[in-house]
Amino acid sequence: MTYRLFILLCSFALTLSIAQVHAQSSTPIAWLTPVSGRISAGGSQSYTLSAADGTLVSILAQAISGDFDPRLTLSSSSGAVIIANDDYDYPNTRDALLEAITLPRTDTYTLTVSGFGNSGGEYTVTLLPGYSQVSLAENFNGEVNWTSATDALTLEPQEGRLQLTLTGPQQTGVAFKPNTQLQTPYYAQVDVQVISPLDVWTVGMTARQRGAGRFYLYAINQRGEWRLTLHTASGMSILRDWTPHPAILARNAAFTLAMLVSDGSLELFYNSQLVGRVTDSSLTETGTLGLAAQTGAVLNSRIVVQYDDLIVTRPLLLQGQPIIPDKLLVDTPNKMAQELQRRQLIPAGGELMLNVAESFIESSRPGVERLMLGRGVTFRTFAIGTSFVWRPAAPGMTGCGLVLRAADDTRYILAYADQRGGLGLSPRRGEAFIPGLFAEDVSLSGDRHHLLVIARDDRLLYYLDGIYRGALAIPPEEGAVGTAVVNFEPINTACRFTDTWVWRWN
Repeated sequence: MTYRLFILLCSFALTLSIAQVHAQSSTPIAWLTPVSGRISAGGSQSYTLSAADGTLVSILAQAISGDFDPRLTLSSSSGAVIIANDDYDYPNTRDALLEAITLPRTDTYTLTVSGFGNSGGEYTVTLLPGYSQVSLAENFNGEVNWTSATDALTLEPQEGRLQLTLTGPQQTGVAFKPNTQLQTPYYAQVDVQVISPLDVWTVGMTARQRGAGRFYLYAINQRGEWRLTLHTASGMSILRDWTPHPAILARNAAFTLAMLVSDGSLELFYNSQLVGRVTDSSLTETGTLGLAAQTGAVLNSRIVVQYDDLIVTRPLLLQGQPIIPDKLLVDTPNKMAQELQRRQLIPAGGELMLNVAESFIESSRPGVERLMLGRGVTFRTFAIGTSFVWRPAAPGMTGCGLVLRAADDTRYILAYADQRGGLGLSPRRGEAFIPGLFAEDVSLSGDRHHLLVIARDDRLLYYLDGIYRGALAIPPEEGAVGTAVVNFEPINTACRFTDTWVWRWN
């Protein structure tokens, strides 16, 4: 054996040994089962989570020891940090929360619990589907307190599951829990097992159900297709007809269904993967959910299906309001709009009104040089995002930014970041900028950054590189949007913007 080959084999063995130690130090974390642990000062503990692209998860770490300050970090299999949180409501609590995180790819993720400031102590960590607060959980191990409005559907417990048996041609049977009102938004998930027949079947779940005949029905069939229908006293309306999806396996009789129900929107999941999204406001009142089965047109049609482990989760609210997350995942415009909706930063629905692939501005004059976008289209409540690169000729107080709610050349709002770490939101009124939001980040480095501003009715929320930097309370106004070079000194500065987008809602 040559010396070089010997060194290579030793290096490979060492790498394998390190990987094995790392794998042994991480244990899989189960859904909905709090895991207890203890961390010494400066230490950490890790757990693994295997999940599909688009899975919606929440993770809550709660301190048991009074002086422990837990921190959560979620990383990909390559070691890249996806997202992290220390305190979601400091100083009222030191607990850490990652809520409604959309996992960006199919992977085995590592969840690390550590202590802020080298603190140590005991904790529990819980992995939940959808949101972090459980509002309804049914394992069907005891008495079945569900009902049905049709004699064609019978309900019975069967080995810890709720079994639905529906007979007769072209029947729709729904089992639901009466006197249950689910406040939106909520995430509902249930395990499904089709017993018979295995060649032709249709099963699903309902949302916003009021009584026997008023609900949305999300259905799956044996062909690997999904459908959403609206049921009212006037009959059934098809909102989205049978549609195939790569995630739905044809003739697969065991799977998980889930729905994210928001005001005016339903997101539909199969085995934790998003298969469809429908915007509809026909049913706006609260209601319960149901578990459904449908038969075909044959005279002796019959279907038997079992449901288990139903869970409904809702967001954590602070004084009745959603939490403003301190970190967002930077992604494509549509995926970012989806995350903003799921994390309740913007309402469900809306549409992408502007998407500029690339724009460029250069200026050497002190002040703000603007490039307006959208040909004069104005916006009131919206989210605007962009990625930018600055190219100053010399170090100094120069930067790049976004212009929003612009009425004219002397009335607009500037969101910016400069190469010395200054960032903020500044309203211009006449010839001067009035005090707004200003912060400094001395750790800001590099020339590539992402800027996001959410313009709501009551205030503007500012994110730089996916990190929440603050808010500015300001009355809403209608105005145009654009990009800008910001020069505090006479330095030639060029700003290149990519994927500048605007998502607008009513």
